[in-house]
Amino acid sequence: MLFLLLSIICSVLIGFIFKLYNQYGVDNFQAIVFNYITCVLCGWAYLGAFPIGPAADDPGLWLPYATGLGIFFIGGFTCAALTVKYFGVTISQIMQKMSILVTVPFALVVYHESANIWKITGVVLALASIILVNWPQKNTQNDSNGATSYRHLWWIPLLTWMGAGVIEVTFLWVKGEGYVSPDNVRFISTVFGTAFLLGFSFAAWNWLRGTMTFSFKNVVGGVVLGIPNFGSMYFLLLALAKGLEGSFVFPVINVGIIIASTIGAVTLFRERLSLLNWLGIALAVGAILLMAS
Repeated sequence: MLFLLLSIICSVLIGFIFKLYNQYGVDNFQAIVFNYITCVLCGWAYLGAFPIGPAADDPGLWLPYATGLGIFFIGGFTCAALTVKYFGVTISQIMQKMSILVTVPFALVVYHESANIWKITGVVLALASIILVNWPQKNTQNDSNGATSYRHLWWIPLLTWMGAGVIEVTFLWVKGEGYVSPDNVRFISTVFGTAFLLGFSFAAWNWLRGTMTFSFKNVVGGVVLGIPNFGSMYFLLLALAKGLEGSFVFPVINVGIIIASTIGAVTLFRERLSLLNWLGIALAVGAILLMAS
């Protein structure tokens, strides 16, 4: 449970860093790119050796999955950003967290993880809490005219949801099939390294064309983001390595992030919550208690 808590804390820090990006004019995409190379450097510092690719005594069965995940990391970020642009923050947050609709059934059916009435009820409450916590207040501008003006782009939030689900399912697959120990730093570093190469190639092309402007503050933003990002993923994998079931880990992490982020937003950023938002937090707490019982 300690690694689960650390993963949630790191994930919440990521959300707060994104909020600060707007205040300091940091470009999200460029910061994301430099965040990935920072994650690789964190893996290098941890191992004391270049962390990308299998070691001499490692058969490297996980390598195709790691490179594939790197592609989904960049693709998922792009889809999430487009969902925010066309449909608003609320829909983007909900679609990403709804990945448990993919992960939980996969874990239960494929790997026969434990299922009882309490866990199932907890997952249902988790889904309800995700919607209620992200439910926009009156007068909010986050989702203005998005759903009505861009209905023909319904496939973008759908891809956001599917991408988040594929990433979580792949983590469960490489663990369940014994391709790699989930706490293998080379595995996650290769994921980040692939995402960096793809993202940097795209950014460099746009710098040369003059359609994107390089700024050192984007590098700084990426470094600040990369440290908790590496921690969030690595602690998540450590939680799986300790034997916690994926059908428990992913719902608890998603709901835990919602609770901590919302309380932090109220405390640090003076955001106001509606009655429905507070109800969502209460359901989130109940969901965790049920799934942990």
